[in-house]
Amino acid sequence: MSTTESASPASAPEPAQEPAPKKTSVGKRILTYVVVLIVVGGAFYAFNYFTNDAAQAKAGDCAVVSGTSTKPEYKPVDCGAAEANYTVGKAGGTSEVCGEGYAEYTQSQRRGPKTKLCLAPLFSEGKCYAENTGDVGAKAVECTASASFKVTKVAKDAAPQCAEGADPRSFPEAKLHYCIGAPA
Repeated sequence: MSTTESASPASAPEPAQEPAPKKTSVGKRILTYVVVLIVVGGAFYAFNYFTNDAAQAKAGDCAVVSGTSTKPEYKPVDCGAAEANYTVGKAGGTSEVCGEGYAEYTQSQRRGPKTKLCLAPLFSEGKCYAENTGDVGAKAVECTASASFKVTKVAKDAAPQCAEGADPRSFPEAKLHYCIGAPA
C-alpha cells in the first residue's frame, strides 16, 4: 500500500499585503494649489517689477521720454547724458499727485506694478524751446519766431532771481529752477 501525502492549503504562507496608499484630503490638495498659485503670482509680479524701468525709478533719476503724449516711452539714462530730457521729481503709485508744470508718466500694467512718475524737464541755459503738439516735452530749437520760450537762467537747489520780464518756473522736488523769457 502506498501512502500519499497531500498538501493542505492552510499550511502555505500568505503573501504580505502592502498597506493601502494614503489618500490626501481634498482640503489639503486645494490648499496646496492655492499656495502654488500665490507663489507663482508673486514671482510673476516681482519679475515685472524688477524688470520695469519706470517702477524702479526714484527721485533724482534722469530719463529720455520720447514718443507721443498718448504713447510715451520711458528710458533711464545718466543725468550727464546729452539726450536726457527729464528728471524724476516724485515716483510712486498712480494716486501720486504731481505739482504744476510736471509732466506725468503713468504706467499701468495688467499684471504688475502701477507707477506714476512726476517728471521735471531738463532745460539748458540760453537755449530756446518749442512746445510740441502731440509729442512729449519741449524740443530745443533755434531762437527764432518758431520758439515758444527761452531759458535765461538755470539753478539747482535755490530759486534764482529772475530778470524783469522773465517768469520763474520751479520744480522743488527735482531741485530745479528756471527763469523763462521770450525768445529773442
